[in-house]
Amino acid sequence: MTNKILTTILTISAVLSTSAIYATPVRHRPKVQRVTVNLTNQGYRPESFRLKKGIPASVTFIRRTKDSCGEVVVLPAYGIRRTLPFNEPLTVTFTPRKTGTFEFTCGMDMLRGQIIVN
Repeated sequence: MTNKILTTILTISAVLSTSAIYATPVRHRPKVQRVTVNLTNQGYRPESFRLKKGIPASVTFIRRTKDSCGEVVVLPAYGIRRTLPFNEPLTVTFTPRKTGTFEFTCGMDMLRGQIIVN
């Protein structure tokens, strides 16, 4: 009878250790911060917004004016420079790694907005 108990315990231990080896860890999808910025005749709306440090960000720009000044959006701190098509969303993604206030501008550096990272 003792051998039967010992064999059962060893079998259960082997099954548990094998399943632990092949278990797939649960992966949580990281949060993404989402912001939409419209470029109008009055400038960027909103003119500033907040993001949290270390969390991926997805910022969508929509140019609603045909002014040539707004054809490009530049986020110098993140090395981003993209052409903004008229009335079409353009999404840029990045992860804010530093706290502070960071500008985004048009290609001519006339229109400005701010990203505040906490």
